[in-house]
Amino acid sequence: FKPSGAQKIISILSQLAMIDEVIDPREKEFIQSFIDNWNINYSLDDSLIASQTKNNSVSLINLRKDVTDYLETSPPQKQVSELKDMLQTLINIDQEVSAKEKLIMGELDGLFSEYISQQPNPAKYHVVVVPQNERQVQVIMTSLPELARYEVAEGVAYNSSPFYSKDYANVISEGYRSLNLFSIVTFSLPNEIGSGILEHGATS
Repeated sequence: FKPSGAQKIISILSQLAMIDEVIDPREKEFIQSFIDNWNINYSLDDSLIASQTKNNSVSLINLRKDVTDYLETSPPQKQVSELKDMLQTLINIDQEVSAKEKLIMGELDGLFSEYISQQPNPAKYHVVVVPQNERQVQVIMTSLPELARYEVAEGVAYNSSPFYSKDYANVISEGYRSLNLFSIVTFSLPNEIGSGILEHGATS
């Protein structure tokens, strides 16, 4: 049996294995077993090398995006539930769940649970980035395509797709701050930035 989106599933597994920048031989063996069973042309070593060149925030964003892309192909709910179990098995296989593995699974569990239950999960966190000058606007537009522009009282802000995990959202926000961008995490999108932030549920 070869599930739909098998290649994407393998990519998701390999990214999760490398999220803490260390891959245990048992993790590698676990993933390779699916590559072999599903007869997929996939180089696990090449994938792991590529993962090592990305910083933490990029790896987290890419992994979440791949899971979202996979879910958008409308796989059977049973298959999604099995993938969720596979990922949980993978992070537990070395008998040590790292902080990064726990962080990303907190976010992915939200994605999977909403898909499996077909019920919207209202507990979502937004990362808001507010450019301070035109140069930062250009940086956001050219380098951060995952951010969407919207209007606030002071002018323009950018926001991410909503996240399920506050901890995950905070890490993404920190990644933007590392680029010298003003970024906050809110429970709902604020209409103004500044004195009104706390009133709108900022969690940074």
